[in-house]
Amino acid sequence: MTNTLIPTAILSALTLCASTVVAHPDANHSGSGQKPPVKQAVRAMDTDGDGLISFEEFELPEKRRGADRLEAADTDGDGNISRAEMEAQLAAHVAADTERAEERFDRADINDDGFVTPEERKQVAFETLDENQDGYLSAEELAKARKRQRPPQG
Repeated sequence: MTNTLIPTAILSALTLCASTVVAHPDANHSGSGQKPPVKQAVRAMDTDGDGLISFEEFELPEKRRGADRLEAADTDGDGNISRAEMEAQLAAHVAADTERAEERFDRADINDDGFVTPEERKQVAFETLDENQDGYLSAEELAKARKRQRPPQG
């Protein structure tokens, strides 16, 4: 089993084992690699100081989520995304997602009967987490899996 396979069963187990930290929108995140607090972002764009961001003041973040996909979709390089470009990119993503899903299903269907049972999901999840394959899960192995499941910040 590969370390990149983290099925829903793993995420469920980690949810039970780990506490979730919910950050306050205006909490201090300086130096943590996280997004700046909301008030700081408003102050940066609010050029007239009225506490609101007008359309003229609003700017898209330079490193916004999905920016690389938008640039890749613009296959003719005109700075716009046509419906045809969007549909082509969507078809490529669907094909890639389908292939990954089929691979995950095949790995999880241990007995090749065409079904993934709860016991097979549990076995795949456990084997994926058990990096040293000693038949036990250590705190370090659970911590590594928890880090892998967190979405990227920024």
